[in-house]
Amino acid sequence: MTLYLIATLLACSTALLVLGDGSNTSPLLWMLTMIPLLTWIVLRQGGRHRGSSPTTDALSALQSLSRFAEHSSQPALLLDGENIANANRALLRLIGLEDRGDELIGMPIDNIVHPKHHRRLAALFSPGADNSDAGTLSLMRADGTPWPARVSVFQGHRSQLTLLQFSAPQNGPDNNGHEHLQATRLTHFSREILFSLDAQLQLSYANAQWQRSTGRSVAESAQQPFLSTFHSEDRAALGTGLRQLQAGKRDGLTLEVRIRATRAHAARWVELRACPMPLPALGETGVSGILLDIDQRRRSEEALRAQRRGLHTMLDNLPGMIYRGQNDRNWTMEFVSEGCFELTGYTPLELVDNHSACFAEMIHEEDRDFVWNFVQMRLDRRERYELSYRIVDRDGQTRWVWEQGRGIYSSRGEFLGLEGFITDVSASRGAQEEARRRLFFDNATGLLSLSLFLDRLQHLHRHAAIADYPFALIHIEIATIAEIAERYGPAMSERVSVEIGKRLQIAQNDCNGVARHAGGFAVLISDFRPQTLGWAGPPSAEPASEAGLLHLAHALSAVISRPLRIDGHNLSLSARFGIASDREAYADAHAMLEQAARHDHPGALTPA
Repeated sequence: MTLYLIATLLACSTALLVLGDGSNTSPLLWMLTMIPLLTWIVLRQGGRHRGSSPTTDALSALQSLSRFAEHSSQPALLLDGENIANANRALLRLIGLEDRGDELIGMPIDNIVHPKHHRRLAALFSPGADNSDAGTLSLMRADGTPWPARVSVFQGHRSQLTLLQFSAPQNGPDNNGHEHLQATRLTHFSREILFSLDAQLQLSYANAQWQRSTGRSVAESAQQPFLSTFHSEDRAALGTGLRQLQAGKRDGLTLEVRIRATRAHAARWVELRACPMPLPALGETGVSGILLDIDQRRRSEEALRAQRRGLHTMLDNLPGMIYRGQNDRNWTMEFVSEGCFELTGYTPLELVDNHSACFAEMIHEEDRDFVWNFVQMRLDRRERYELSYRIVDRDGQTRWVWEQGRGIYSSRGEFLGLEGFITDVSASRGAQEEARRRLFFDNATGLLSLSLFLDRLQHLHRHAAIADYPFALIHIEIATIAEIAERYGPAMSERVSVEIGKRLQIAQNDCNGVARHAGGFAVLISDFRPQTLGWAGPPSAEPASEAGLLHLAHALSAVISRPLRIDGHNLSLSARFGIASDREAYADAHAMLEQAARHDHPGALTPA
């Protein structure tokens, strides 16, 4: 076209020179020569404004952006309108479609964006959107797991082509070094479950231990409700705690819950420890935490609780009570089992620390000294004690009980208390236990049994020489007891002995004792303090001297000689005494008692 216009212009110029002269040339001729020039100018300018065709420009832009995306190291996606026109290998590799890239071509972009970010995707293409950093989108991988990544948008000029470039937050330059590698290894090989949740409490991340513990793959569990993984009875408390974390109402959550598993994996107890996890890119708050396997510990605790329940059930069903208490006159209880209610009528709360009742007061008044002395004797020898006695329950009923116990000592030998068991033996063993009890105490008079009396006398005989303290033995014989038996019968003589024994209880305490022996009574005196001998009146001499012992013998005579009336009969009594005080003169306690019972000691007397 340009050559044609130049040739026309030369022809018109030649004709003008030939037809006209230099002075009288017509203006029309000059205009004729300008027509080709004007036509060439118009065509030239018109060509500039027309440019290339729209189809050619679009194809050229598509090829240009495709080449840019293909060679970009960042994951990139090219859109034609809302459909995918191209995707580079970096993107296909990250979403798991490296060998199936053709499947994306022509597909709407909505198909690979997580549904919760569809609104955000629409906002990217709205007029006035900031293309430099459009926020974060979650793309769906081929295995169904989400991939959150920051996205930048580049739109072509007067074109529907859009280039999306993605940069995952975890792929920053600071995380590609040795520390990131070590953290990844620790996470992968950890024997505990590490997890994170999104704002909807759906599982967004879990390490490999998740599958080993639950039997479910991470891909299968991703973007699934986290609470559905746990036992239905634990979901309410767990859900409340997680929502409180998101709302900022608590800084941390520690909870023991049961995690469900597949058929091949049994449900297990885990300890969940979680804390809130801000998600700045999404403007939301998620949760991160750890699941510690405590199944073995919980099962051991359950077994221990079951054993304790069995033990408590056994103790509560025993026909008696287990106790732990102090060695004092009140028998103060520190612990008693539930069986005490059936035995005594009192609850454990009422008995412990003598809150409403004192166990010593429940013991029959005739048996209290016997129980105290017998237990103390066994404790002195560090032996177990086993005895029977009577108690009076809350309703006033008398019961025979059998008790077995022992003293508790520390590793240094310090006495700590008593432990034992008490049970009701009234129905089957009452008579038998009463007979056994008489071996130690006289049931009728309340005095010491002869065996216990001899045990105490032998103890004094051995230790008095070492400690050098005095003691004496006075033997009393009722001279008229044979006459009473002959005149009124053996029953009357027994009643007389019982009444005399009750009178002689005034001479019995923790150190001094009285026992029946050979138709009379043996009186052991080792405590010569005035307050313990008040029954003898003001002493006329040193109580431990020979004159003092005679004074005590006369005082006992006065006690026995008081008038005695039984069943309307007035009885007069007389007695003979024997005294043994020189311990060195006797080989043992039996020899000392035999000597006192002869009544031929120089200190013997027969009162008028």
